[in-house]
Amino acid sequence: MTSPSYIYDHLPLLLLFATGYILYRVIASVGLPEYFSAKAVRFSRGRVDWLLLSLIFVSAGMSMFIPNAVTVLAMIPVIRKLDGELKSMTTPLTLSIIYGANIGGMGSLIGSPANLLLLGALELFNVEGREQITFFNWFMWALPVVVLFLLLAWIVVRMSIPEGSKRIPAKLIGRPERVTIKQKQGILVFGLFILFWVTTSIIRELSSSYVQIEPAITIAFTAVFIITIFGKLSLGINGTSSEGPLMGLKSLVEGLPKRGLMYLAVLVVVISIVMLFRIDTYVAGWFGEVVSVLPIVEQGGYLLYLITAVVVILLTEVLSNTVVSTAFFAVVVHTASLYGVNPMSLMILVSIASTCAFMTPIATPCNSLAFGEMRKVSLRTMLTLGMVLNICGAVLLSVWVWKVIPYIYM
Repeated sequence: MTSPSYIYDHLPLLLLFATGYILYRVIASVGLPEYFSAKAVRFSRGRVDWLLLSLIFVSAGMSMFIPNAVTVLAMIPVIRKLDGELKSMTTPLTLSIIYGANIGGMGSLIGSPANLLLLGALELFNVEGREQITFFNWFMWALPVVVLFLLLAWIVVRMSIPEGSKRIPAKLIGRPERVTIKQKQGILVFGLFILFWVTTSIIRELSSSYVQIEPAITIAFTAVFIITIFGKLSLGINGTSSEGPLMGLKSLVEGLPKRGLMYLAVLVVVISIVMLFRIDTYVAGWFGEVVSVLPIVEQGGYLLYLITAVVVILLTEVLSNTVVSTAFFAVVVHTASLYGVNPMSLMILVSIASTCAFMTPIATPCNSLAFGEMRKVSLRTMLTLGMVLNICGAVLLSVWVWKVIPYIYM
């Protein structure tokens, strides 16, 4: 495969991140954080925990269809605005979008890179029943567990709320939600972005022929998207329009998430070291050897699923989710054959568990971006609550996959 053709085939993903970054800057430059934060505060009815609940579910909903890193970029301006108005809330606000974005990724077949790797691994190992997995029946079992996981995350993140900050000041609750023309245009751009990328993702899963023309369609959308934002005449709202572009080119550079990119760079270095020294392969092999000799693991029993979930989640904290999932797919196929069970359930567990790393800033790209951009986040609190959510999540996911998946994919 030539380099130009490789780039062309991967254009949709590249353009998704490019337009996602532009959207992130539009949200900040037109003042949408003020509007969104006012909406979130009004929904909360004066309760900080309800505010965090809304942030968790909004982040999860977006990350089901667009990469969680792009979701975090879109949400950072919103929590920055809220952080400036609420005292001692940096850590809870930041953890809310991290938890929501990571958990939401498992909610759809296109929500996480690990899920896409799963499909390839199922084909590679010729796993029985792989053809039963579709875009829509994934929702049948994934959405309920995502909702349960999000509620669990909400319970955990509430522990980080300071004692004297459980109520939102009355002056913020009654704040009017006035929307300027620029903000309305920004909302339209936001809606256009979400609508297109969700639609193209769904069509790609339903039609194999669409994959061939998707790069050309995403190029056309990107051109329209850029013209809409940087054109001389912005979008009209209710018959009105504003002269000049929605956002200037300088705004793209002014809002560069430097600290977030620094943490992403650290993540890339860690992944490179892991792959260079084949640490992932060594750890995965060790896991397979240990599990194969454990007398307490019964044939097809729950403990096999629990151990798999715990190990995958904890390793993801330091080795990156895509690296861990790639290495462990082969291991669980071998492990499943030892115990006479269908490996598909274990492979699905590896895929979704690898997106649930909540402790460290380098576990996932969204952790890196959020922790890097939001100063004064308590690393101690992130580690402590992340460990609690990791363990609780491992139990939830292992039980769900062990009991529910066989009913969906018989």
